Amino acid sequence: MQIINLPAGELAPENTDCVHIERTGEGKYQINCSALLSCGDGDEVESVALIGGDRYDSYKQAEAAGLAWAAEQCVVHLYVSRSA
Repeated sequence: MQIINLPAGELAPENTDCVHIERTGEGKYQINCSALLSCGDGDEVESVALIGGDRYDSYKQAEAAGLAWAAEQCVVHLYVSRSA
């Protein structure tokens, strides 16, 4: 998987596979992810998303969870963005 890390505050281009990491008011981190699920041999793709979910104690933990989620969706090019 090719990972494209964006500068803080910059969002991924539209219609791309992405993980957005956001710091919550409690000082934790959460992820919002979207991708086109394209695993397998077929030509069918399906849009999938993960909004919110678990809270992580560190940015690195949130990033690792987002990368793992993207790998499960067979993402090839992933944009990683974070809040400013």
